[in-house]
Amino acid sequence: MKKDQLPAPSILGRACAGFSFAGLWQETKVPLLLALLALAAVLAMLLWLARRRRRDDFPEIQPGTPSSRPDLGMTQVEDAESGVERKPSPSPGIHGKIEVLVGGQQISSYLVTDNPLPIGRDPGQALVIIQEPIVSKLHCQVYAQGGQVFVKDLNSTNGIYVNDVKISERQLQDGDAIFLGKKGTVRVIYRR
Repeated sequence: MKKDQLPAPSILGRACAGFSFAGLWQETKVPLLLALLALAAVLAMLLWLARRRRRDDFPEIQPGTPSSRPDLGMTQVEDAESGVERKPSPSPGIHGKIEVLVGGQQISSYLVTDNPLPIGRDPGQALVIIQEPIVSKLHCQVYAQGGQVFVKDLNSTNGIYVNDVKISERQLQDGDAIFLGKKGTVRVIYRR
């Protein structure tokens, strides 16, 4: 090889010589911006879903719910020597169960706890889901308060009946039958 003659550039060297970030940006500006926008939208949706799920998973800690009151479920500890008699405090627990019957056949049962138990057809609004046309999207709610269990109509189309009497809200006794609508095909039995 002569001194003034340089070796031929390699294939990689020739490919890199024609590359520049400014040229890449000019050629692919629109697709890159669209990809960046789509990525930002997906991240925003994931953050929104995570925040919503966290809030919806724990309704007992949201402001405005009866169980978020600080006096429920809290026990004060006194000195044993103080001679002060302790009163039992309301504690979270199980207040019975409900059995869901459709056409006389039991389809499910749920525990009645300190958290309200909404009943309806819409899985997005109710915990007890009954897929029957007579049931409203959000029909009624069974809840415990002060050691007693109540049922409340949530402005349902067909109403609720406890032992054949139409009600808007009522305390439940062991064995009470809640009919969702007057036809009586959907019953909820409360058991203490």
